[in-house]
Amino acid sequence: MKIGFIGYGEAAYNISFGLSKEGLKGIRATDAMMNDSVMGKQVHTRAEAAGVTLVSSNKEIAQWADLIFAAVPSSFTMDVCKDVESVLRPGQLYVDVSASTPSIKQAIWEQVKNTGVLFVDAAMLGSLPKDQHRVPITASGNGAEEFKKLMTPYGMKITLAGEKAGAASAIKLVRSIYMKGIAGLMIEMLQAADAYGVSEEVIASISKSMDGIPFTSHLDRLVTGSALHCTRRAAELKGSIAMLGEANLSSDMTKATKQRLQDLEEYEFAKRYVDKKPSGWKEIIETIRVK
Repeated sequence: MKIGFIGYGEAAYNISFGLSKEGLKGIRATDAMMNDSVMGKQVHTRAEAAGVTLVSSNKEIAQWADLIFAAVPSSFTMDVCKDVESVLRPGQLYVDVSASTPSIKQAIWEQVKNTGVLFVDAAMLGSLPKDQHRVPITASGNGAEEFKKLMTPYGMKITLAGEKAGAASAIKLVRSIYMKGIAGLMIEMLQAADAYGVSEEVIASISKSMDGIPFTSHLDRLVTGSALHCTRRAAELKGSIAMLGEANLSSDMTKATKQRLQDLEEYEFAKRYVDKKPSGWKEIIETIRVK
């Protein structure tokens, strides 16, 4: 199997290094910066460490490889697609691992689908330096199943997300809203707790509410509770925002949460559910879904 990488940054290096350890030899790559006077040294050092041969162009990779990893920044991934489109062939795997939006992945598929190529929208959901080629990947597109079948024997951990290009990227980016957002909220909370000398007490109190409970249960409790009591909870956050101001700390996350709760007021959930409770988070999201 001939494997080629277009773009040889962190993702390509770590995946290729891991695949080389699995016994896959002869991997080739190209990178727009490989002849740069500053960044080129890193590209060549990484390629040598992974046993990867560098070649001169994107088209050279596309003409040669059975499996192409497009591993460039999201702002360049469509340019790469257009550059190699004319040499793509039926049955060839084209795996785009860029952190692009679902609409860009769909546009790439529209650009290449008439070539007969098997397209894979691949979203990496873990640490590349830690996991290398074993980083969890969610894959969608008409080539996702073949990609999994071909690469699982070499240790790659691929979860299928259907045949729609963009689905895998949607999962990654939606997940990031929570994973990055909760980290930002944690920092804001911990700064406030530290400023007022109550870190241990606050952490212990939150732990009692959160520990040992399934995530879906938290979704049901917090989303339905916030919908029903959005006005009161938004008002309570005014005090939190004032407290952060008194300590000269950022309240960006808390202000955003207050606004999100106020946005729910127009739906009058408390009136809707006078005689019954919402069945869960899905019922709330269905109500506020953008039509």
